[in-house]
Amino acid sequence: MVQKVATPSRARSITRSLGAPLRALDDLGKQASFYGEAFGWVPKAVKSYKREQVRLIAEVGMSDGALAVIGGSSVITLFITFFAGLNGGVQVYYGLSNLNLEAFAGFSGAIIVPRLLTPIIAGTALAATVGTGFTAQLGAMRISEEIDALEVMSVRSLPYLVSTRVAAGMVTIIPIYAMALVGGWISWKLALVQFYGLSGGTYDHYFDSFMQPTDILYAMIQAVGIAVVVILIHTYYGYTASGGPVGVGEAVGKAVRASFVAVMTVCLLVATALYGGGDTLRISG
Repeated sequence: MVQKVATPSRARSITRSLGAPLRALDDLGKQASFYGEAFGWVPKAVKSYKREQVRLIAEVGMSDGALAVIGGSSVITLFITFFAGLNGGVQVYYGLSNLNLEAFAGFSGAIIVPRLLTPIIAGTALAATVGTGFTAQLGAMRISEEIDALEVMSVRSLPYLVSTRVAAGMVTIIPIYAMALVGGWISWKLALVQFYGLSGGTYDHYFDSFMQPTDILYAMIQAVGIAVVVILIHTYYGYTASGGPVGVGEAVGKAVRASFVAVMTVCLLVATALYGGGDTLRISG
């Protein structure tokens, strides 16, 4: 019986094919450890670094530099959600008009805006504005050895740089999300009532009928969860950046891609958990 012996090239091919999944699994383990440790340090960071916490809350809410002139992340998220709501209202009108049900358009603003539109838009806007800034800041500190300098001075870099940012995101996401929610509702009604002539009273009737106060509470919980996930992802890639300025740029790109996927995943999981087992929307004759 002849026993086949793997050639060196075949052995290297097998090693490469097995190495990629193992490296991905190892990276996921490192990320999970980082996220757990960073989130666990939040109470200590809030208590010990009050001045840094206040500075970060102002930075997350209003940004700095040129972004602060136009109102920072809050106003940017408001405008993005406003125009997304306009587009959503147009699409809903045409969809319902094909069924001669455009009078029911008010219910779409009550259901779609808090449950679907605002979480996705606010999460992606947070990643594109605040998240990228955090990744670039921490990446620059890593490659310039400022993080190592903090450790030398007996300052725990993880709670000081990461946990404080997570806490700042949890605080500022609430007014940011509230502004985005209001912007989505205003633009949704504007598209249907002002552009297509739907009766304002009819819109308000069905909006009030289907709008549930618990949806606003659930939306805020969803917003906080999205903010925590987005900031943890961006701080991880910035904190572990390497390779000079090019490496920081690559870290920002990886963080944006990962956070966009995470936003959609969190929205799906939270929506399934909150609304999957209930019957909150019923239209019958």
